[in-house]
Amino acid sequence: MRKLKKNIIISVMGVDGSGKSTLIKKIIKKQYKKFEVIKYLHLRPYLFLINKININKNPHTKTLLHPILSYLKIYIWLIMYKLFYFFNSSKRSQLIIFDRYAHDLLIDRIRYRHSLSLKLTRKILDYFPEPDLWVFLKAPINILEKRKRELPRKELKSQGKKYIEFAKTRNNVLLLNTRKSINSNVSLIEKRINSINI
Repeated sequence: MRKLKKNIIISVMGVDGSGKSTLIKKIIKKQYKKFEVIKYLHLRPYLFLINKININKNPHTKTLLHPILSYLKIYIWLIMYKLFYFFNSSKRSQLIIFDRYAHDLLIDRIRYRHSLSLKLTRKILDYFPEPDLWVFLKAPINILEKRKRELPRKELKSQGKKYIEFAKTRNNVLLLNTRKSINSNVSLIEKRINSINI
C-alpha cells in the first residue's frame, strides 16, 4: 500500500468513558500501513517529546494551583506544543493522534488544577497550534456512568455540554455519536484523513 505523504494531526476529545482510547487504538490499527510513523500522545507532548500516559483515577480531588503557577504551567505547555510542531513539521507521512488536547483546560479546570479565568485561558490557547482534525465523541450519560465512576452524573453532563459548545468554535470538526458502531465512526475519520491528503 502506498504511504500517505502529509503529516496529519488529530485530537480526540470527549468525557471520561466516551471511548477515546478504544477509538484511537482502532484508528491506529486501520491506518498503520498508510503512514511511515504513527504517534499516540496523551494531552500534550512532553519534554524531549517522550509520551507519558498517566491514568488519573481521582481527577477532582486536587486543589487548584495559584494563578501564577497556572500561568507558568500553560506557558510551559505552549512551549512544548510549539517545539513539537516545529520538530515534526519537516517530517512527512506521520499520523499524530492526541488523546485530549491543551484546550481540555477549558472543559475541566479542576482536573489540571488550573485557576486562571476562562477568558485569559482562551486568549493564551489562541497561540497554541491546532490539529488538522478535531474529533469529538458524544456518548450517552448512562454509558459514561457505567464506564467511569470517578465523576458524578452532574459533572459528566456538564462536561459533555462544554465539549459540544467548544466544538462549535472550531474548524475541521468531526462530531461522532458513540451509539454508532466503532467501525462506522472510524470510517468517517478515515474519509477525513483521505480528504486532508488530497
